[in-house]
Amino acid sequence: MKELSMDERVQLLVALDSERLAYFIEQAKANERVWSLSNEEGFVMVETDEGDCVMVWPDAEFASQWAVDDWDDCEPVSVSLEQFKTQWLPSLALDNITVAVFPNIEDEGKLSTAEELIALLA
Repeated sequence: MKELSMDERVQLLVALDSERLAYFIEQAKANERVWSLSNEEGFVMVETDEGDCVMVWPDAEFASQWAVDDWDDCEPVSVSLEQFKTQWLPSLALDNITVAVFPNIEDEGKLSTAEELIALLA
């Protein structure tokens, strides 16, 4: 897997949500893992207008950009794609928790349901 240049990273951060979602899916499948942020209390959840949501990123570096301010005690943690698909997503679906896929620094991410992600990652 080639390392992204700083320019490519910036391009992804300003890309449309749909493009970041597509990149996330491609990377998750290629690397067989996804990244989230965690602290001693567990994985970070954010509240949106639609309710609680979990955030996921395609790599540790993108995730770590969020480990500031309120979340400066958080670390990027990788979750195997298998675990994400078989444990996380079904559990999130049951709890009606959405997933913010690859949010950028403006707080924008593609809000997806667990069911949508299960289909995309199949």
